Amino acid sequence: MRPDHQEFADGVRLAVIATISAVLTATVVIGAGRTLLPQSEAIAAERSGLTRVVLR
Repeated sequence: MRPDHQEFADGVRLAVIATISAVLTATVVIGAGRTLLPQSEAIAAERSGLTRVVLR
């Protein structure tokens, strides 16, 4: 490859690596968040016991 094409190929390769890293990081963070935080059904069950108050 010519030097210009080599630089372009290196740039594309780095962009692909960055994209894969971002997707993997997001997957790990979302998975950890879902594991550590309570499920939405548990939150909904806790909220149903609250009394709604209307201010006038």
